[in-house]
Amino acid sequence: MRADDFLRAAVEWVAIRDAVRAVYPAEKNPFYTTVCGMYRELAWCHVLFHKGQYVPVVTRLRAIGEGALNIVFPAPVPMSPSQTEVIALAAEVRASFRSAVVARYPAAFDQFGRPKTRFRRSA
Repeated sequence: MRADDFLRAAVEWVAIRDAVRAVYPAEKNPFYTTVCGMYRELAWCHVLFHKGQYVPVVTRLRAIGEGALNIVFPAPVPMSPSQTEVIALAAEVRASFRSAVVARYPAAFDQFGRPKTRFRRSA
């Protein structure tokens, strides 16, 4: 994952959100809410990352992973994480969360794990 991958991931999550909403419109739970709001978190992480605010990026990513996925990260949040540590954590959270979403909402994805609906502008 590179620095601009936060934005690419945010765009991908808009498509995932749209696919999940199309297939599971009535679902209301914290996991679903996190899925639908993940693109915003990734966009904020992009802004914070480019401003050099690595600690808030790590804190947000860990909160998503620990809150929605119940992932326990082995290392505590470093007081001053490096750029590479932030990118590595982002890649880990993104992959784990994507796997969890595909497992929880399989009807929203094709056999290759791609969202079934095409990207569209949301209201």
